[in-house]
Amino acid sequence: MEGPITESAREAMLQAALARVDVRVLRESLQAVSDPRYPIAKPIANALAALRKHRDPKAMLARAQYRVALPYAAAVLAEPCLAAVIEHLGDDADDPTREQLMGAIDSVADDYDDVTVAVMLASVADGEMPASDLCFDILDTDDRFHLTDWARFERAETVPSEPRVPVSATPEQREARKAKKQRDADERRREAEARARAAEQVRQARKKERAAGGDRTGESATPDRPPVSVAPSIGRRKSLLTPLEQEEFDRDDPWVAGVVPAWIRFDADDVRDPDDPGLEGKVRPCVVIAGSPTHLLVRAGYSEGGVKSRDWKCVPVRYWRQSGFDQPTWIDVVTVRVPRPPTAPTGWMEPDDWNALW
Repeated sequence: MEGPITESAREAMLQAALARVDVRVLRESLQAVSDPRYPIAKPIANALAALRKHRDPKAMLARAQYRVALPYAAAVLAEPCLAAVIEHLGDDADDPTREQLMGAIDSVADDYDDVTVAVMLASVADGEMPASDLCFDILDTDDRFHLTDWARFERAETVPSEPRVPVSATPEQREARKAKKQRDADERRREAEARARAAEQVRQARKKERAAGGDRTGESATPDRPPVSVAPSIGRRKSLLTPLEQEEFDRDDPWVAGVVPAWIRFDADDVRDPDDPGLEGKVRPCVVIAGSPTHLLVRAGYSEGGVKSRDWKCVPVRYWRQSGFDQPTWIDVVTVRVPRPPTAPTGWMEPDDWNALW
């Protein structure tokens, strides 16, 4: 493909790969991604549920209402193959050369057929990783995967059919047209974010497993700390920020999902220290939502027994020991801007706990 790879081209490649999947296998993947252990935004979960109801989900892939769900189905279908390829690549997994990637693909050929490998490559190509363009190029040029005709799945650019707003148009008509354009732009943005999120989830899950050395079930078992079985996850979702927060903070800051101590001002529900009624706040363990060079956007953690632990809006941390908390903790829904501390996070939220925040 000449020129930069567009979002619509990546989407078409993913659709072309899924179109070659056996209906039974596609159904199994759609069913797997419905597992409640995989936290997925409600609109996408609804799209997946509707797609599962069709007798032939492959025939529905091109429909607009299901496009946002395709990256998740592809990520679950391709995840075992992706894990095997990443394991073979080792330290080169994040940004391999074409020769390295093709060598890894050849090494897993006995376990995964070309259709599954194609879905794996298309899933990565649909994301925002260094290897995305390489995966796209392989599918675009290698006849082995039978996707060189992917362009037939690409959506044609929408040609505006509305005439120019006449001079006599009413303010209501102009406002309606403006609102429609905004809705269309928002829909395109949501689709692009969903595709990037699916790829990021798979990448983060695999990197975390490699760093942990595989199975966590027997980790650091002691008499007072039995082995913990950590539920599988497809990775961490992107934090949700307001437009104003996005102007200052980066959701991809390396400290995101880390646990840091930060001074948090008391709110109306906090129980004040009777020995120091003038105290305005205290240092609490906080989860980093986003970061800037000088400040962090955090959500504060509260201990068991307090008002926050009884607030239905607060989120309990299931794996609080693994995350670096020293006691059962509930995470508030309110985000707070705090100065960036000089020391790195003391722990990291498990993917399932992090995803529960969103």
